[in-house]
Amino acid sequence: MAKILKQVSNPKLPNNVAVFQDHLALGLECFDLDWFDFRPHTCENKDYGTGILFSQLDKSHTDSCAADNSIIVSNEGLHLPNKKILQFSNEQPPTKIALLVLSAMVMEQPLNFECPECENH
Repeated sequence: MAKILKQVSNPKLPNNVAVFQDHLALGLECFDLDWFDFRPHTCENKDYGTGILFSQLDKSHTDSCAADNSIIVSNEGLHLPNKKILQFSNEQPPTKIALLVLSAMVMEQPLNFECPECENH
């Protein structure tokens, strides 16, 4: 029997955010992980509009650890904790960025775009 996957998009989300979220949720489902275990929330920003905030770590981790490894997705791209943004583009559409985030979440190795060598110079 085929497994029926639920669509998780909020119709009020911008297109890039909805595409990202649907692909990420589907990918997590393929690994028997539940999108809602990663504490997703809709959020608003005056510069970037409506987006989603979620942890790269599931609910088995402490709230503090989950918060430290949270990221935001807006219509512009992936916003990282250090105020850096990985922009969506033709070469980096929401689907490809969702795969990058999915791999980090499945392996429980959150994305970290900080370089200790770069920050010391």
